[in-house]
Amino acid sequence: MTLIIPGVEVTVVKEVLTPQLAPSGVLGLVGIVEKGDKGVGRAASWRSYLTSFGGASAFSLPEANPALGNGVFELVVCPVACDSKARFPVRQAGDDKKTAFTLVAKAPGPWGNRITASIASRQVPTGQKADETRGVFDLTLQYPGGYREVHRNLSIDPADGNRNVYDVLATQSQLVCIEEARDKVKAPMDSPAQAPGAQDLPYALGGAVDADLSAYQAAIARLENEADVDMVLVSVQDTSDTARLGRIYADVISHCDRMSALSQGRIGFGEVPGNTPEAIKAAADKLTGTLVSDRFVLVAPAGVVGAVAGMTGSLDYFQSPTFKRLSGLGEPAPALGVEAQQELLRKSVVPIVAQRGRGIIVLRGLTTDNDQISVRRVADHAVRGVKTIGELFIGRLNNEEGRGALKQKLVEFLVQMQKEGAIVPSTDGTDPAFKVSVYSSQQDFAQGIVRVDLAVRPVRAIDYIYATVLVQV
Repeated sequence: MTLIIPGVEVTVVKEVLTPQLAPSGVLGLVGIVEKGDKGVGRAASWRSYLTSFGGASAFSLPEANPALGNGVFELVVCPVACDSKARFPVRQAGDDKKTAFTLVAKAPGPWGNRITASIASRQVPTGQKADETRGVFDLTLQYPGGYREVHRNLSIDPADGNRNVYDVLATQSQLVCIEEARDKVKAPMDSPAQAPGAQDLPYALGGAVDADLSAYQAAIARLENEADVDMVLVSVQDTSDTARLGRIYADVISHCDRMSALSQGRIGFGEVPGNTPEAIKAAADKLTGTLVSDRFVLVAPAGVVGAVAGMTGSLDYFQSPTFKRLSGLGEPAPALGVEAQQELLRKSVVPIVAQRGRGIIVLRGLTTDNDQISVRRVADHAVRGVKTIGELFIGRLNNEEGRGALKQKLVEFLVQMQKEGAIVPSTDGTDPAFKVSVYSSQQDFAQGIVRVDLAVRPVRAIDYIYATVLVQV
């Protein structure tokens, strides 16, 4: 606008404001859940996880609870498609050729093969006449790890709205439900009496198998649409086949590499199976040969990877998980001795051990290419920041002033990283914590290209202290 009458014209130009980056510690969790028909879901607490994915998901996806318990910022759950459920046909009382009802695990997968059950029938007063009774039964369910459900005074009467076995299991059990229709349930036969001191219940569910490789691959691929995820963990229920497990973990590494090319760097987590230190070392030999990557972490023993991912997600992105404590875990089994710890570290496998006075700790935070986890996370944070800032200036870099403004914003971001302690100068102080250059050659300018050269020095965890003691006389 051009002024005709003398006066003052004021134009307000809004400064480019750099948006805040997504918080670190968002874990993409891939596995089999009870309610997986709604696709990818999120949970920031244990209650919201159970509400969204069902109570049985506490057992079919056991990494969720320790991840949340160790402080992960948020779970992004990608369900794996699986139709195989563990089941057991309970025989009918008075006729063992017929089925009274079939107990079915609420979530698919071989986890349900570990559910055991017992049934005990008895007569109880009806409360209407002094000598009148009715038949009821108690159903006891048990899962390894100490979980136990006892459902008492169950009835098969469809008119019984309070203790009908179909309704009680559907609403109150986290483990099983009844496959038949509500009005088709018959009186069950009691389970055989247990021997004195026996711990295993006599009825056992079975027949379930794990999802196939294509189902795991499809679930991992769905994480590509979740831009804020910076960690990935695949919960494989059947780890007996090490070669199959290695192929799934290789898919995780491929996914992380693809996302890093899109400036959405991620770190994958996996575990080494085995019931003895020797079995763990043998499995580690098979896995580490094909899973060498700066974007993958293998931990041992099995059963602790969820806690490790959760604790890593709770840390600032520039902090190392080395010697950090894990919560909510019993002593890892099998216990790894010093010799096993040394051998696993030489293979770039992260041992989880119990130390007196410290609790359960991560012995050393390494990726499978023997680099520190925190170094990779710092680099990924820098990449995400550069991408976010660069996108603000697309269409604004037509002159030197625009390119200078881009450089200033990048310097501002990197100075903040330096203040946080994520990047540091060289130990002798001669080299700065970062270097940045923004430029465009004549040919680049004709093609609409501006180049950014960036160098950062991530802080490294000091894992070793060498002391010299001079004994003076």
